[in-house]
Amino acid sequence: MKILFIYYTGTGNTRYLTDLAEQSFRAAGHQTSRVEISRGAPLADTRGYDLIGFGYPIYGFNSPLPFNRYVKKLIFTRGQKFFIYKNSGETFAVNNASSRILLRIMRKKHADFAGEYHFVMPYNIHFAFEKPFVREILDKDEKLMGIMLFNLQNGIVQKIESNFFYNVASAAVSIQKIGGAVNSFFYRADMKKCIGCMRCVRDCPENNIRFEKGRIRFGHRCDMCMRCSFFCPADAIGIGMLQHWKVNGDYRLREIEKLPLPSPPYINENSHGFYKCFIRTFRDIDRQYEELFADTAADPDGNPD
Repeated sequence: MKILFIYYTGTGNTRYLTDLAEQSFRAAGHQTSRVEISRGAPLADTRGYDLIGFGYPIYGFNSPLPFNRYVKKLIFTRGQKFFIYKNSGETFAVNNASSRILLRIMRKKHADFAGEYHFVMPYNIHFAFEKPFVREILDKDEKLMGIMLFNLQNGIVQKIESNFFYNVASAAVSIQKIGGAVNSFFYRADMKKCIGCMRCVRDCPENNIRFEKGRIRFGHRCDMCMRCSFFCPADAIGIGMLQHWKVNGDYRLREIEKLPLPSPPYINENSHGFYKCFIRTFRDIDRQYEELFADTAADPDGNPD
C-alpha cells in the first residue's frame, strides 16, 4: 500500500507516533509519505494514496483547530480510505468523541473510514509523568501500532464508539475556540531567565511568537500546544491562567524507550485515582495483541517469524 500521514503535533508526541507508524509500515513493505501541519504548510496532494492516516493530539477532548482547518481544505477521491491515530494523556470516555469534527468533514468528502486508534502519550500540561510510567506507555503504543497495522492490512475496521452524551460533553468543554486567544494575553517570557536561544520563536507551529525590542512577545493565534513552555531550556515562559499546570522539560522519548519495562507494572489492578482509567486500556491492548500475534508466531508487522 501507499500511505500518506497527515498530522499535527504540539510537543512532538504525534510526531513520535508518526515516526513509529512509518517505521512499522515500511518494515511491512508499504510506501509512506508524511506532512506535518503548521501555519503556511503546503496543502498535501492526496492523489494516488491507498490510505490517508490522520494523526493529532487531543486538546480538551477535541481535535486541534489548525488540524481541522487544514483537513477541510484537502481534496479526496470519492471512496478514498482514511484512518485516525490520535493521542492523549488519559483514556477518559469523553475522548471517544474527539474525532467527531474530522469524521463529519470526511463524510462530506465521501471518503471511507478505515479505523480509529487512541494512543496514550505523556502529558505536556497538568503534571509530568514519571519515567517508568512513560516507558510502559511506549510499550503499549508499540503494541497498538502493531494492531493498527494488522487491521489496516487485513481490512479490519476498528471503531471507537461515541454517543450523544460524549459528543455534547466534548463540544461543551472545548477550550480551543477562544481559550488560546484569551489566554495568550497573559503569556509572559521572563527575560531575566531567557537565554536568547529563540527556540520558542523558531518552533511555534502557528508563528505566534516573535522577538521584538529586546523581548519575547506573543500574538493571539495560540492553540495552547505548549511547545514553547514545554521545551524552553530556561523555563522562562509563563502560560497565563494555566501556569499552575505547566510542565517543563523534554521527556526524551527515544531514550526512555530503551529502558527496561517497570517491574512490577506501573499500571496494575490496584491503580487508583487518575491512573485507574489506564487499567482497562492497557489490559485491552495486551489482550488484543496476544490474540493477534502470540498463537501465530507473528511479529508486530503482521509477518510470520
